[in-house]
Parts: sequence; structure tokens; C-alpha cells
Amino acid sequence: MRNISIVLFLMLQVVSLGRSQYVIPERGHVFQDQEVPRVDITLDQDSLDILLHPSNIDSNHEYPASFKFTTTQGVELIEEVGFRLRGNTSRSADKKSFKISFNSFISGQKFYGLEKLNLNGEHNDPSIMRSKLCWDFCNDLEIPSSRANHIALYVNDVYRGLYINVEHIDEEFIKLRMPNPGGNLFKCLYPADLVYLGGDPALYQNLAPWGRQAYDLKTNTTENDYSRLAYFINVLNNTATNDFKCKIEDIFDVDNYLKAIVMDVLTSNWDGPIINKNNFYLYHDPVLDRFTYIPFDLDNTLGIDFFGVNWAIRNIYNWDAIAMEYRPLYKEIMKMPEYRNRFSYYLEQAINDFFSSQNLETYIDTKLDLVKNYRVLDTFAMGDYGYTYDDFISSYTQPLGNHATYGLKDYTEARVSSATNQLVVNNILPFVKNQRIEWTENLVTFYYTLQSQEGDIQADFHYTLDGVNWMSEELVVDNDGQTSFVIDVLEPALMTYFIELEDQSGVLSYAPHCQDAVIQLGYSPTYDLVINEFMASNTDSKKDEYGEQEDWIEIFNNGDETVPLFDYYLSDDPKQPNKWKLPAITMAPGEYVIIWADNDDEQGSYHANFKLDKDGEFVGVFDDATNHFAVVDSISFGPQQENVSYARFANGVGDFDFASYPTFGYNNDAVSGILQNGDLMTWSVFPNPSNELLFVDVDQKVSLSLYDIAAREQWNGEGNYFVIKVDHLIEGMYFLKIEDAMGNIEIEKIVIY
Repeated sequence: MRNISIVLFLMLQVVSLGRSQYVIPERGHVFQDQEVPRVDITLDQDSLDILLHPSNIDSNHEYPASFKFTTTQGVELIEEVGFRLRGNTSRSADKKSFKISFNSFISGQKFYGLEKLNLNGEHNDPSIMRSKLCWDFCNDLEIPSSRANHIALYVNDVYRGLYINVEHIDEEFIKLRMPNPGGNLFKCLYPADLVYLGGDPALYQNLAPWGRQAYDLKTNTTENDYSRLAYFINVLNNTATNDFKCKIEDIFDVDNYLKAIVMDVLTSNWDGPIINKNNFYLYHDPVLDRFTYIPFDLDNTLGIDFFGVNWAIRNIYNWDAIAMEYRPLYKEIMKMPEYRNRFSYYLEQAINDFFSSQNLETYIDTKLDLVKNYRVLDTFAMGDYGYTYDDFISSYTQPLGNHATYGLKDYTEARVSSATNQLVVNNILPFVKNQRIEWTENLVTFYYTLQSQEGDIQADFHYTLDGVNWMSEELVVDNDGQTSFVIDVLEPALMTYFIELEDQSGVLSYAPHCQDAVIQLGYSPTYDLVINEFMASNTDSKKDEYGEQEDWIEIFNNGDETVPLFDYYLSDDPKQPNKWKLPAITMAPGEYVIIWADNDDEQGSYHANFKLDKDGEFVGVFDDATNHFAVVDSISFGPQQENVSYARFANGVGDFDFASYPTFGYNNDAVSGILQNGDLMTWSVFPNPSNELLFVDVDQKVSLSLYDIAAREQWNGEGNYFVIKVDHLIEGMYFLKIEDAMGNIEIEKIVIY
């Protein structure tokens, strides 16, 4: 029997987690909605005039500006941010939308962990409330989605009006929510219908009818890998009905998308993928090899209409009919009876909870009381459709005509009534609502949230290790349906497993549905890669190919095998091991590679997407997902010295210490082997740097040697005056070793160019 122990206990005793497999972050300081923060943007007036000029409405040029955030908790100022227009139709509107980028001019700069903010004018929406309500609804449904709040925007001390501040969807968004960040994030805009175009990933990469990609990869752009997206679209469109449930659940989080359909149907979101093949993100989890749906741009909702459609009474089970085209994501999922029944189950929960008429009445009144005073002086809101303050107030209870076919309250009342009358609720099988696997050293924890229509669930975890003897353990399930299974792995083993679920009516189901799950427990051996040296405060040392003095990390192949470096990752965050993929090269035994830790990966494959902290932090090399991101080598270091590297002595295997000289890309022992302390001698060396002749003058007879950075002697002699020819040497750093008759030694650094 393998040396493996089993531990079972409630998930809440292990770690504090939300109900979802996705983390639903707190609203936080920036998105607080108990008050309306004030945002001030100040920039050169000429720049603002150019930005707002009608000829520049399609420009994404960022202008340097200062950003001030004011709440009852105080005033916070950032001097240099990027400021530009954003959106599509809003660019032509009087009340324009803007994007703030904190890291455009100062690399790595953030505001409470955020790199960007989207300030939306909501010019289509007389209530300036619809998208805010939708984002809060998404949050209640536990769909990974943006946080949002209202803000009062001033630009150069001119009040631009009441805006909705919407969290930008990027790698920071993903890190906050996903159990395995670092994967591919695709922004999907019209005509992103997920219809199969063929098996070649380039067909989806190159789909750009209006000069922008329909499936726009926003992360890992260096690899530019569309292969899993192409596979997902193939599965979605070309899988036989009998196999569809098995294959789609392997590559796509269906349960999350069913809740997104509920949101679309109840809010009448026609500008998403189901109707308008537009406005959504897909995130690919690199560990689970599975896509997650993320909604985007939710202002054309809750009774906003440009097509003459009464959205409040449309059929909840035939939501794509108006599109008149094939929408595979919605169509293929909703034609499966089990998914259709679960959609009905979630929709019934929603109209009994957040989307109930009683709850929304209170919600709308509370939000209106909070924001109405900020709308009084919002003259820009009148520019596009002539909406007055009285129209703003009326829009909460009644239609205003044209595209505002409903007020907020009368829409929600009509939609709840219509959806309730159409709803058909059938029995659903008990199912795994959320699941994830977490690795902590040798512990592997399987987290589950279980769901049942018929009360409490009994659950059993069945497993076998290396195919020897099936075992089972009864899981303890709390009142929220949460449970976990923990296994302590002391050596590698292949686990095959499934969960058996039974509700109070005796209905059984199994997860996975199609076949047993398989996972490799423990870690496979890795190559002998080491972090050999680094500099976390480079102001006057080595420069990169752009002439910039950046932090750097030296990786050394300390083994006797060639290493495929592209299978490994470098990270400054142990909770995000796949933060940055190492270059697509191989490393021969004894070879060194320098990585620039400059948070500027757009400069090339040797530039990481993070910096080092001179006050101390973590840096590590990790294996890939197939080996559960095993730690290959890592160090947690303390405060660093400016222009002094931290290196292993002995090279490749020893402890870290501050180096007398950085051995950038060379053996660390090259310097430590010739450095000694001795009595001072009077001597001079000139010129330094040198490119032809080097002159050394000493006040006594000495032995003199010239070494390269790998400690190989290039020249030696005796005397007190030396003329050394150096024009044949390759450029770089060298060292002079001067030894007197008493054995005292001095070292001087020489640069040959």
C-alpha cells in the first residue's frame, strides 16, 4: 500500500472560502457603494481639447493626467496616469466614457491592486442605474463579473456628471477570482458567435472584420495560442448529442453559464452573445483545461430597446429566437433536458431572491436616494437624448419613450410576472455545483459545493490508488452543501475517483457524469534548474537590450541533462506559480539564462511580467500544470543592496550571499575564488574602461594577473609598471589581481569595450 494518509473534514475548517469555486471579492475601497466617491482628473487643457475633438473619437491615445479619489475616508492622489476615451457608440455621445490606466507611464503602478478603471457615462440609460443593477445581480448569482459603483467625475474641475465605475477585466481581475490564474483571457466582440469555422486556430485568431479581433487574446500574447479556443468551439458545434454532456463539461463550465443565461433572460440583455454575438469574455483555466464565461457591458438591459421588441414578456426558453441565426453556446446547452431543468431551477431561485419584485423595489429606491443629488447638475446627461433631471427621476418608474420602453420598476415587475408564468420547474438530479482542487505542499484538497432540489445530500467519495483496491469515505456536508476531501501524499500515486450523490428522495447521481476522474498525486522529479543570482535594485549595473537598467534573475542548469525551459514558469507569487512562462529555449548543462524582471513582457521573451522588490520578497521557478506546478527552486529574500547582486556560493549549490561583483551570466565562483583581503597598496589603473592598452602603475614590485569573469587568466606578469594590450579581448567585465611579496592582494574591476 502506498504511504498515503486520508483526512476528511469540513471545508470551512480548512480554509475560509466563498460558496463558489470562484472567489467573489469584497467590494473594497474603490467600488464602495454606500457613498458616491469623487474622481478628479487633471490634464493639460490642450490635451483634453484634442482628446474630445470630434476627429479623434476613435483614438485610444492616452494622455498623462493626475488622478484624485475622494471619499469620506480621505483624499488619495496619483500624479501620473493615462487618460483616454473608451467604448463604442459612447465615443460619439456628448456624455463620453473614459478609461484610466494607472500603469501606462509608471510601470507596475496600481491603485488598490487595480491597473485600470472604466468610467462609463451610460448615455443610453436615463436612470444611470441599469448596468449597476446587472453587475450586482451577477455578483449575487456568483458569476465571475466586474464590481461597480457610482462616482462623480470632474475633469479639469468641470463636473462631467454621474458615472458608473466598472472594474476592468484583465489579469488582475482574473487573479482575484480564479483558482488558477495565468491562463488565456479572450475578449469576445461582434461577430463572436462561437460558430465553427474549421479546426485551424488561425481562423479564430484572424477573424477581424472591422480591424479588431472578434476573439482578442488579452493575456499570454507572446504565445498567442488559440488552439484550446478552437477545440472548445469544435466540441460545442460538432459533438453528437449522446456525447455532448461529457465533452462540453470537460472543456466548459456549464453551470456558471446557466446562471449567466438566467441573468441575460431576466434583465433582457440583448447585447450579449445570445442575441448580438457580442460583449463577453472567455477565460481558459490552464490547470483544469476548462473555459469560464464572463459577462461584459451590461447597459443595454432592463427595457432598453432599439428593435421594437417587448423584452419583458419574451419567452424565457426561446431567448435566441430573435437572432434568426445559429447561436451554438445557448442552443446546444439549452436543448439538453438536464441543463434546461437546472436553468429553470436557478431562474426560480433568482426571482425568489435578488430579482424578486419586493427586493428590487427596495434596491432601486435605496440606490436612487444615494445618487439622485449627483444627477441634478449633470448637464452632459442631457446632451444625447435631452434627458432632464425630472426624466431621470421618472425613468425609475415609467417609460420615457423612444428606446427607454420601460422604467426600471415597471420593467422588473413585468419581467418577474412574465417569467413566473412561463417557468416550468422539473425535478433535477443532485449535482456538484462547484469544485476545485488545491495543492499545498504534500496535501491535496478536493473542495465541493453540492446542490439538490430535495433537501440535504448524502455524498460518498470513491477512489483507488494505482488501480489497487477501491475505497470509499462518507463526506460530511454542511448546510450550504460544502464539503471537502483531503489526502496527504508522501509519494506519487495515480488516483481514480468519483463522487456518489443521493438526495432525500433517494435519487442518485455521479460526478463526473461520464467517466471516472483521474489525477496524478504527488510530484514527478524535475530538472536541476536553480535561481543562481539576482539583482533587485539595479540603478548603475547591467543594462538590457533597450539600454534600461532593470532587475534581473540568473537561472542556471546545474544538472547534466538539457532542459526544455519552455515547460517552466517564473513567479514572484507562490500562490500564482504560472505567472510568467520562461522562454521557448533549451538549456544545456552548465548554461546560464538571464531574465529581466522589469514588468515589461512586451519587450520580448526574456522580460518577465513582474519586478523584484528591493525590500525583500519571494521568487521561484515552477514546473507546469502536468506536475501541479511543483517548486523547482525558490528563495524568499530580505532587503537588498543597490547595484549588489545576491548569489549562490558555491555556484549553483551554495547558500545565497551578497556578491562583491555581479557575475551576470557566469560562474559565481569566478570572483569569490580570487577575492582576498590584504594591506592596501598604492597603485593606479588607466584608462578604465579601455579598448586598446591598459596601464598599471604600482608603488612596489608585484605579481599582476588579468582574469575574465569566468576566472580564466588572460594575462600575467611581474614588476611595478605594466602595459597590457587588451584590444583582442571580447568586451565585458574583467578583474585585475595585484599581489605583493607579502601575499597581500587587491582586486580592481576592469571594463573592456
